[in-house]
Formats: sequence, structure tokens, C-alpha cells
Amino acid sequence: MDWLPSIDLSLLWDLIIAQTPTPTPTSSPIATPVKNLNDIELLKSQLEFLKATNGQLGESFNRFVGAMQFTLVVFTFFSTVFGGFLVYLIGKNLDDAKKVASQTIQQEIDNHIAGLVKKEVRNVRRTLLRERVINSTTVDYYLPSQNGEPNEYKLLVAREFKNVNFWNKTTISQRFLADVCVLDLENSIDAAGKKFSELPPDKREETAKRIIDEFIQILPQTATLVIYVAPPALKAINNVTFKGRYYAPANTAITLVGMVADAAYVAHGQNT
Repeated sequence: MDWLPSIDLSLLWDLIIAQTPTPTPTSSPIATPVKNLNDIELLKSQLEFLKATNGQLGESFNRFVGAMQFTLVVFTFFSTVFGGFLVYLIGKNLDDAKKVASQTIQQEIDNHIAGLVKKEVRNVRRTLLRERVINSTTVDYYLPSQNGEPNEYKLLVAREFKNVNFWNKTTISQRFLADVCVLDLENSIDAAGKKFSELPPDKREETAKRIIDEFIQILPQTATLVIYVAPPALKAINNVTFKGRYYAPANTAITLVGMVADAAYVAHGQNT
């Protein structure tokens, strides 16, 4: 709006004069003094009218410029105040939003971490309970031949059961009293020096049934039995009457250790 005061009113005056019609004098063969006097008076009145109009127009422009300047000042003032208020309001809202978002994210993180901690605590608790059961379980390991301790027995000792007792044909106990009893057919050797795994199928089945039947007679009713024998699976195990005892086969050294640990839970459940 700074261009408004720069308007040259003299140019406007010239423009108005140029647009104002003037009487065209009629040619007369004889110009009278009266006619000239009338023209002069008309011209003077027109000039006075234009001067007055010019003054009014100038005042109108000045008032218009002043009004526009005042409007701009007021608009600028309210724009600044209102704009500042908006910035403050939006800033506060953004701060609040950031605060709420931060709190929400932190809460989600806390909940997630709390869930992980609870899950880990449960896992640790189960592990501790499992180890407590294993550490309180006794194991009798029986090898139905005269040879010494096999590696599988040593693995069970390393598993840290409460106690792992080794027995063979020459040191067999009159009565097994352990929570879990292991019958090791895989490492047994017959009187002829032949390994159980080297026997023909029919001989394996016959020997296995005889040994299991004898072993059942000196096994506590509450004991859990694990029979260690490599594949192929023995049919004799299904033909033996275990008299309500819990039993399970194990066909490798790894499954033997795991099966004895699981049998400890079964024995623990029976004794509690």
C-alpha cells in the first residue's frame, strides 16, 4: 500500500481537465463583446468547479490512504498477536503430544521388558525346579555282564544326579532302591564274550526278555525303568509284564541321558 501516497495529484488534475468538455465556439461572422464576456465567465466557473473538485478529490485520497494505513497497522497488530497465540498454542500441543507419545512409548517398552523378564523368570524357575528334581534323584545303573563302567554311566554321573550307583552281574544288589533304574543291554557281553548288539535277531529277543524278566523281580514298584538298547527295536520289551511300572527305551547315549532326566520327573511325581 506504500504506492498510494505517491500519486501525483497534478497529473490527475490534467487528466480531469482533458476530460472536461468545453463549449465549442460557434463561428460567427461578427464576434460581439457580449459573447466573449459570456465565454470568459463560463470558463472561470468551470475552473472554479475543477479546483473545488480537485481539492475534494485530494482530501478523499488522503483519507483513503490514511484509512488503509490504519487498517494495515491494525491487521499487522492482530496478525502478530493471533499468530503468536497460534504458535504458543500449537507449540504447547506439540509439547503435550511429544510428552504423551514419549510416555506411551516408554510404557510399551516397560510392558515389553516386563513381559520378557517374567518369561525369563519362568524359564529360570522351570530350570531350577528341573535341576532340583534331578539333584534329588537317585539312579541305579545295571549292566547284566561282568565288564566295568561304560561311558554312558559316566555321562549320567556328569549330569549331577543326587547319586548314580553302578552295578554289574558280579555286584548286583539284592534289591534296587533308586528312584530311576537303568538296564544297559547295549553294552552287555554274554559268557561267550559276544556283545549283545552282535547277537542274531532271535537270540537278541530271547536274551533281552530273560534279562528284563529277572531285573523286574528286584526292581521297586515305584521305580521308573529305562532300557538302553540300540536299534533295531526289541519286540521283547512289548512282551514283558512290567506290573504297572513306568518304563521307556533309549537307543543312543544322548537319549539315555535325556530319558533318565525325564524319568526323574516321573519318579518325583510318584513320590510326592
